[in-house]
Amino acid sequence: MTMDPSRFQMFYGPEGRMTLVDRALEAVMRGAISIGLRFPRYAVLASMVKPTRKLMKPSDKVFVVDDHVGVTGSGYISDLYRIVDHMRIEAQRHRLLFDAAVDVGTLVDSVSGYFHGYTLYPVRPQGVAVIIGGVDKLGVQLYQVDPSGTAFNGDAFALGVNSDKAIDMLENEYRPDMTLDEALNLITSVVERTGNPEPTIQVGYISLDNPVFRRETINGVKKKST
Repeated sequence: MTMDPSRFQMFYGPEGRMTLVDRALEAVMRGAISIGLRFPRYAVLASMVKPTRKLMKPSDKVFVVDDHVGVTGSGYISDLYRIVDHMRIEAQRHRLLFDAAVDVGTLVDSVSGYFHGYTLYPVRPQGVAVIIGGVDKLGVQLYQVDPSGTAFNGDAFALGVNSDKAIDMLENEYRPDMTLDEALNLITSVVERTGNPEPTIQVGYISLDNPVFRRETINGVKKKST
């Protein structure tokens, strides 16, 4: 029996790339910018929030998964909500089974598997990429997971519109000895310089000294003290 090559066009393009995943990545690149930074003693997640209509309240973009883990992302907000629910269930399941908080790497593996599952069949991959930050027994952790299920570990990530430009700025201006004030000002400055004057940014942060993920909203360049 001869296979019809057109049946596989939805999976792989001429260069061997996964067509549906590429479309999902395009959705991520159209989303509002999100940034994650890791330092030796703390991590920060941030995302620009903006309502789609003047009289609408903006949607949350930074979420508490468990006391010691937070997540943000860019892309379809409904898909982001689904992955947040998945992560929260996994975190609670781990607590029930092992009577301990889930380590960040295990949670990232679960997210990777969740995303990857949508690439195995002719269904729409999740149109969102996420940045996960937290503290566990290995220290401060920061990961990015894209719609293919590929996970990256690092010190700085950016997703969404003009994220390539944002990454270039972070590579030039990030310092591992930054205070939280300086990190928040860097994030706000990067968001502004990528074409978002006077942005409203939702942020979350966690530290080794206080391993509880906290959230707040800042407007424009604002000093933050802890």
